[in-house]
Amino acid sequence: MGKVILAAAACWLCCSALPALGDQPSSEVSAREPASTVPLERLIASVAKRTGKTFVVDPRVRADILVISRTTPEFSYDQLLGILEIYGFAAFEDAGFVRVIPDTLVKTQPMPVITSKDTRPASEYVTEIVTLKNVSAVQLVPILRPLVPQFGGMVASAETNSLILVDSFANVRRIEEIVRTLDNTPVRRPQAAPPAGGNNSDTEH
Repeated sequence: MGKVILAAAACWLCCSALPALGDQPSSEVSAREPASTVPLERLIASVAKRTGKTFVVDPRVRADILVISRTTPEFSYDQLLGILEIYGFAAFEDAGFVRVIPDTLVKTQPMPVITSKDTRPASEYVTEIVTLKNVSAVQLVPILRPLVPQFGGMVASAETNSLILVDSFANVRRIEEIVRTLDNTPVRRPQAAPPAGGNNSDTEH
């Protein structure tokens, strides 16, 4: 009988030492689940207030942004553009304000035309014209087109041997670097095969 009582007491002590899930402090539970959703318009308003920029948002731009962080983040303008790109939206500056549109519309919008010396946020959408010297721009289009998203643009001008790119600044720079490398790489032309029967110049007597 005494052994039964001791065993029951030991079991009770072990169970009481384990904290119940419902008794855990709310701060510990929230620390393990640091995810929250933020309406995109609220995020844009916060960045607008911090940067002084004016945003004009297309009515089709709607999303709840999933944010996972142990602290409340304060996003910069560049980070906001990256978030928009992830959720299928595009942003570019025009006429003194930032336009926010679905990324499916980028090819028909007045994206700013940049040069190789310009710098923009990585996720801002731009247009660039890249002129080649040695390689045919027309022949490069089927090679490089898979590197551009479906909503982006890449066309060739045979008359000027140029590529016209419409995409995010980061991807435009990536493609431009590839194009420059290909254009500056010497072309190795295949050597002509020797005639059948060899090239023996000796004459038998």
